[in-house]
Amino acid sequence: MGNIGVEDLSSITAAILAGGRGTRLQSVVADCPKVLAAVRGRPFLSYLLDQLVAAGVREVILCTGYMAEQVRGAFGDKYRSLRLFYSQEDVQLGTAGALRHASPFLKSESVLVMNGDSFVDANLRDFWIWHCGLGADATVMVVRVQDSGRYGQVQMDAEGHLMGFSEKGEDHGPGWINAGIYLLRHAFLEGIIAGGMVSLERDVFPTCIGHGLYAYRNHGGFMDIGTPEAYASAESFFAGLAQKRFVLLDRDGTIIGERHYLSDPNEVELIPGAAEALKELQDMGLGLLVVTNQSAMARGFFDKAHLDLIHQRLSALLGAYGVHLDGIYVCPHVPEDNCSCRKPRPGLVEQAVKDLNFDPKLCFVVGDNACDVELGRRIGATTLLVSTGYGAQVASEGSVAPDFVAEDLSAAVKAIRHMLAEEKKENS
Repeated sequence: MGNIGVEDLSSITAAILAGGRGTRLQSVVADCPKVLAAVRGRPFLSYLLDQLVAAGVREVILCTGYMAEQVRGAFGDKYRSLRLFYSQEDVQLGTAGALRHASPFLKSESVLVMNGDSFVDANLRDFWIWHCGLGADATVMVVRVQDSGRYGQVQMDAEGHLMGFSEKGEDHGPGWINAGIYLLRHAFLEGIIAGGMVSLERDVFPTCIGHGLYAYRNHGGFMDIGTPEAYASAESFFAGLAQKRFVLLDRDGTIIGERHYLSDPNEVELIPGAAEALKELQDMGLGLLVVTNQSAMARGFFDKAHLDLIHQRLSALLGAYGVHLDGIYVCPHVPEDNCSCRKPRPGLVEQAVKDLNFDPKLCFVVGDNACDVELGRRIGATTLLVSTGYGAQVASEGSVAPDFVAEDLSAAVKAIRHMLAEEKKENS
């Protein structure tokens, strides 16, 4: 059950840079390290750890320094399904120096690194798949903000090659910035010079431009707690994430053309208008999840590796339109297996709820098959049957009664937009 077709990062070590003093924040948080600053009654660090749990990470190294004992005392050696280890620096070593100091703990081929004072609404699995698909030595997650002056902009080309950095204060207005989440190959980490203060951002990354350094565009929200003003906005930021609504989408016949037991990534073709429709949903603030039955895996037509390639191709095609999927959840079983994850049974949705913490009754389920409509009914969601794929046949048979029948995904988006507008009127 679950997101079987997507890498879950279970073999990846994560490192959180949690050693900063937070000098600018001490006027409002003076008695604890920055990562323990309370947001909605919880330490800020717990939000990062929850994100790693959702991605399937199992081991996390906390690179601590200032008030390190408080961090260890707050979290111990276990958080939910995570095993926690500590690499404590006695003197400040910088972001790269802290990773070098923690190298005895960083045993996986690639390491997921996160700044401890910022949060990105991102699907870390998609980040990992993109990084692996490129064979990159180092990938920097970037996000677009309205005022980049505080951070400094990142320049990159259409293929994601990272081309340069501008200093803080040089460029203002909208732009892409370093989001503070990285995937770094172990060999890359070994190249960091030991001893003294070394910064990933200032000392390491600029020297790697043109040598396997990539930028991954993430379209989710970003916030940091580096200043009192930014920290004050954290409450509303996480409250907004908790209220996020999702569209649960079938894959074949809804987003891509229907092909019998699709196994060749080169045969993945977007249905005309589908990418633009998904971009509209994303711009409306809705999350996007693909929920798909793929019994061809159990029948032996292709394996997990081939399915991952198909989804890499799908993510790349959508990415060209600025569309980011929040997750892909796959049932690989045949009906005779009587599993809990094959649509219309809700097992995949239940897993997604655990991963992303949303209310399924507030979702929209969009698909071209009777099982999609029935899935929506079972979880209490609003259902939309599209006439692409098998949808026209299903509608003519009258075997199910969706809330809406739409010509295609674009028409479904118009219906969703109308429903949300009506909800807003009722609540105003």
